[in-house]
Amino acid sequence: MRPYLAYLRTTLRLTARDRVVVFFNYLMPLIFFAAFGEGFGAKTSQGALTQVLSMVLMFGVLGSGFFGGGLRATIDREAGILRRFKVAPISPAPILTASIITGWCLFIPSLFLFVGLAKLRYGMDIPSNFFSLFLIVSAGACAFRAVGLIVAAVANSMAESQIIIQLLYLPMLMLSGATVPLSIMPDWLQAVAQFLPSTHLYLGMQGVLVRGESITQNLDSLGAMLLTLAVGLFVSIKLFRWEKEEKIKPAAKLWVLAVLAPFIVSGSYQAWSKTNLQKTQTLTRQMRRANTLLIRNGRLFLGDGRVIEQGSLLVKNGRIAAVYNGAGPEPESLRAEGVEAAGRTVLPAFIDSGVILMMPGTGKPPTDAGRMEKNMERELASYLYCGIGAVRTVPDPTGLAAMLGRRVVAGEIAGAEVLNAPPDPSTPSVIAEFAAAGEAILLKDALTQQVLEAPEVAAFAALAAQARKQPGNAQQAAEQVRSRLASGERLAPVTNSGLPLLPHGPALHREMQLWVKAGVPAAEVLRAATFTAARSAGAGGRLGLLAPGYEATLIVVDGNPMEDISATSRLSLVMSKGERVGRQDMMDKVREKEK
Repeated sequence: MRPYLAYLRTTLRLTARDRVVVFFNYLMPLIFFAAFGEGFGAKTSQGALTQVLSMVLMFGVLGSGFFGGGLRATIDREAGILRRFKVAPISPAPILTASIITGWCLFIPSLFLFVGLAKLRYGMDIPSNFFSLFLIVSAGACAFRAVGLIVAAVANSMAESQIIIQLLYLPMLMLSGATVPLSIMPDWLQAVAQFLPSTHLYLGMQGVLVRGESITQNLDSLGAMLLTLAVGLFVSIKLFRWEKEEKIKPAAKLWVLAVLAPFIVSGSYQAWSKTNLQKTQTLTRQMRRANTLLIRNGRLFLGDGRVIEQGSLLVKNGRIAAVYNGAGPEPESLRAEGVEAAGRTVLPAFIDSGVILMMPGTGKPPTDAGRMEKNMERELASYLYCGIGAVRTVPDPTGLAAMLGRRVVAGEIAGAEVLNAPPDPSTPSVIAEFAAAGEAILLKDALTQQVLEAPEVAAFAALAAQARKQPGNAQQAAEQVRSRLASGERLAPVTNSGLPLLPHGPALHREMQLWVKAGVPAAEVLRAATFTAARSAGAGGRLGLLAPGYEATLIVVDGNPMEDISATSRLSLVMSKGERVGRQDMMDKVREKEK
């Protein structure tokens, strides 16, 4: 033990005096932190801030491991420093162990530094499981230091060492997700990234920072790092050389594969299970939900009938943080991004209280479970595209609807939430009566043309042409809606989307128009599709109202739907749980997946 402690003290003193170490461990990451923090909008997005923090920590871990460990050990051997220890009563183990501990001691203060700066500069909440973050980062720092020592062991010269380091450093940095988000990479490249140890470190850090995970939820990442540390230390001791004249045999370099073995096994498992790929999608969506936005100067229909003619809405970390009567504070004072809503109306996202997800509405339902799942996923995306934040579907014996609903809530996929409440069969649907009479009144609807692809529009048109026109009960259903509402009953509109001639997504907007045409005031219709619908589905404590504490699942439309109900379909912004939905991009991705 004495040789270990003596050499460790000496190494710490010498390394602390090295200005290069100070630069690469602190100054350069600090420059990156400031540049990317300001450039990526960390002031207004906790998600962007966690990405910047993970990026800077990854820079430090990889730099300390490959350059501080690998390159430094090569320099010591090439300069003849290690030769002097050869005659001393010390073995390679204390030297290599001291290098790993020194790297950890010099790097770990940067974790506290950058978390502190993130708190002071950008108002980041200190992670509730900070100790878990500390353990994951510590394991990563030591593991990559061990990998760096293997590089030093197998390299026969400084030039060779630099080549090997760059071949490892750049892919691990670029493909880990820390610099280039994994979610924007092609699927095959995401699969390749699962074989890199840096990807496991990144997902572990992000799991703690974004999802508040504990170390027990990241045991796979922690275990991979610790195993890499053990294997790396063993291999570097086995291949250790005191002098530069000692050349390693080419076959001995195959020992490097030993340290990658845990990740080859783990990557193969992930390629099969896709667990990390799902976690990547969840992390990406939850980061987007962590934005801070101030929607300003818009008309606010709060959901319960109250209206603020000119108001502002603060959205933070996926929920409504404040409602202001008037313009409200300046966005900069709230660390928020300003979204101008003058001339527009802000409402809770609508809820369709009766759909049939198992049926497509434009043809025969698929019999294959895999195809049905993909269809349902696209249907939920179509609802969200149309500003429908949640749906209630008839019981699904396959369980696919409930499963997809859970994936929407978790953030794995984008789409309308599936509420755990079956539709009320006694609620009349005016648009469903039109469809039953053979009237395809949605065929030329703008939203229908947007959510359906050309072959589906053609199939819809063919289905409409074949439909037998017959007397319907639409007028009777409209009168029933009007009279029941006039009697004080609280109805939530249903569309029965999924039945023939009722494609998923746009029908609720037309149903609301038919209610207004029947004599129901537009404000009452909007209340029914938001506030009343949420309460009848058991979600009234978090949806259907623009109020502090409620989920930021809302829409912004052009115009005033209380004067012109058709304004509900002129969507300017759709937000789901705080995430601004890229509507067209969402549809493109789900269509690509369906194919």
